[in-house]
Formats: sequence, structure tokens, C-alpha cells
Amino acid sequence: MSKFIPLYCNSTRETIERRAQEIFEQRGCPEGQDLDHWLQAEAEHWDSCLTEVPPDDSDRFPVEWDSLG
Repeated sequence: MSKFIPLYCNSTRETIERRAQEIFEQRGCPEGQDLDHWLQAEAEHWDSCLTEVPPDDSDRFPVEWDSLG
């Protein structure tokens, strides 16, 4: 099934940065894994923006989730 990212989804650097910091702290503040933490936070953020495609919702931009990975 197709997934869509709503046009009104607000992806902000600050949101992702805060989540990456949380992940870092939850894992015991390991050195050298900042990119892993950032990528996980970014993926979680975008997953939270994805929604199932409503049948008559024409104000969303289609994105095939499988093609992004």
C-alpha cells in the first residue's frame, strides 16, 4: 500500500536534534555514534509523518515509501 507524506508535515532540525540527543542519552552517551543517533531520530520523525492514503485526499504528495529505503 502506498504511503503519503502530508504537505503540512513540519520537519524541523530542532525536533530531530532533540530526539537524537534523547537516543544518545538513553544509550548511555556512547562516543562516535552521533550519526547513527541522528539517522534513527530522522527516520522516526518521517515515520511519524507518514499516513495511510485516504481515498479522496488530493492535497497530499504521493511518496512510495519502499522507494525511499
